[in-house]
Amino acid sequence: MARRARLTETPAPISPRGAQILGYGGLVPFAGTGVLAWISWPTEMAQTALQAQLVYAAIVLSFIGGIRWGIAMSKRGHFIRRSPDGLGTEFALAALPAAMGWMILFAPHEVALIVFALFFAAQAVSDHRAVKTEDAPPWYGALRVRLTIFVELAFAASLARLLVP
Repeated sequence: MARRARLTETPAPISPRGAQILGYGGLVPFAGTGVLAWISWPTEMAQTALQAQLVYAAIVLSFIGGIRWGIAMSKRGHFIRRSPDGLGTEFALAALPAAMGWMILFAPHEVALIVFALFFAAQAVSDHRAVKTEDAPPWYGALRVRLTIFVELAFAASLARLLVP
């Protein structure tokens, strides 16, 4: 009983309602395209659904990179004469998800799903680190982890659809 009391002493940060609604709403295309691929397999519709899932993944990955760009700007973007050391690297790392997302679209679906899964996981780790360094608000890391778990499951289901005869 004492252990339980200790766990509840520090409440988990609460995500803003708008971020939750938009974040979870953003999962609908991942789920919808995955379900469509499963129920229409092996038709052309299934292939189109998988391609749509990959394109949406590239868009979301670009959005997440944009968040990282915003964090870099707010953290170190106020300067008069010379930009702070490391700011260019942070901007490059923030632009990487968009560039990689676009390039991944040219890979076979199986490879694209795996690489997207790796990039989404890496972004979640990076976002969790940003919360720990207080570059992002406390609620952001928990929300991103929950969203990423769902996206990873959607990728795994789509990959299973491709690999299961």
